Amino acid sequence: MRYGSLVSKAIFLALVLVVLATGAFALRMAWESIPEAEAQGDIQQPGPIQKPGPIQKPGPIQQPGEQQQAGQLMNAGGPADGPIPLMPGGGCPAEFPVEKDGACYR
Repeated sequence: MRYGSLVSKAIFLALVLVVLATGAFALRMAWESIPEAEAQGDIQQPGPIQKPGPIQKPGPIQQPGEQQQAGQLMNAGGPADGPIPLMPGGGCPAEFPVEKDGACYR
């Protein structure tokens, strides 16, 4: 019985060695086939250092002023008198008191 056990251990050890050798060979081939990255080939040299310009004094602080009420930017071409949609709770605001067809007019 010992003879059979010894043979099976030798076969198992041989199979493990074949698997390890095959794995090592595959890893070596994969390692050698990895291409070298472009950045690894040449060392980049730094560009010229820029010198700072003259220090400028800050300009005047702008103060808030009146907003344009009816300039070209806000003129979308629609009528100036409405209509506007109803308020969320229903009804019209005081600026557009007339309700007609689900909209508010002046």
